[in-house]
Amino acid sequence: MSRWRMSVLGSVALLFALGIGGLLPDAAGAAQEVKVDSGNVSPPKENIWKYDYFDNFYDVTAVKGRDIWIVGNNSRILHSGDNGKTWVVQASESKETLFSVSFIDPRRGWCSGANGLILHTGDGGTTWVRQATGTSHPIFRIQFLSEKVGFACGYFGLFLRTADGGKTWENKSIGEDVTLRGMSFPSEKIGFLAGEFGTILKTADGGSTFTRLKSPAETTLFAVYFSDAASGYASGIDGFVASTADGGRTWRKEESGTKDHLIGVRSNGTFAVAVGLRGAVMAKTSGGKWSAVDAKTLNWLSGIFLGEDRKGYAVGAHGTILRLEDILDKGRGN
Repeated sequence: MSRWRMSVLGSVALLFALGIGGLLPDAAGAAQEVKVDSGNVSPPKENIWKYDYFDNFYDVTAVKGRDIWIVGNNSRILHSGDNGKTWVVQASESKETLFSVSFIDPRRGWCSGANGLILHTGDGGTTWVRQATGTSHPIFRIQFLSEKVGFACGYFGLFLRTADGGKTWENKSIGEDVTLRGMSFPSEKIGFLAGEFGTILKTADGGSTFTRLKSPAETTLFAVYFSDAASGYASGIDGFVASTADGGRTWRKEESGTKDHLIGVRSNGTFAVAVGLRGAVMAKTSGGKWSAVDAKTLNWLSGIFLGEDRKGYAVGAHGTILRLEDILDKGRGN
């Protein structure tokens, strides 16, 4: 594993003086490319890609291994088309913080953020177009399952759905003053929401109606993820993690091995990873126990994408980008 530092292209004297690597758009807002500087690669001990220290990243997704998108504060959108060897800042023409990103293929994607913002691209992020949502509430999660069907959730019980790729969004909010921070739809009909007060909701009709599930948590849940309609995880405050194998009918609280808030959780059916405060990365194999992974950072981690095996990414504060396959030991979580 190696430590990658991204160098600034262009005259950003202050960042150079501070020794901080990053990317910044030029005065015209055009995207700039940053390549890995081989002169800054340290011996193979760890792999942390560092972007601009002043940026916080909230979510990450990948398509077919090579294409990666990361979103964060000030509408920052990063894209790599070569598995992280080079990165481009994509211009969104907005300033709101972006919390979530979802792509169905290398060209078609959506991201959501503050003030009811949803952006859509049909050309891989070369251009981003704002979609009308009819709300000014923050949208913390967005997920598309096809070019037409998508869902989003957020503040004040906000829940939105679309059947036309976001041209129109239908407000199907749950009618409760509860912040929904986690969302996972393993299919177009079955989906789960999670949030404040241990809230876990399930829909079996694509979001027309929701059923409240008996939750093992009493405090805030930050994330929920189902690898299929039956198997899922939820994570939250003070290292809380729970799992279900029957579509949420029953939940089993698990010992995560940390008291740090776990903000993101993902599973691919055979392997699960949760990330959170103080660089917390917890991992387990199916049927195993959670164990800590040394992520070589104390920055909080929020967004996580997990693909096949242990391949994936985690992102967080101060431009932190982790490649999971480089920090997850094959023996972890057994």
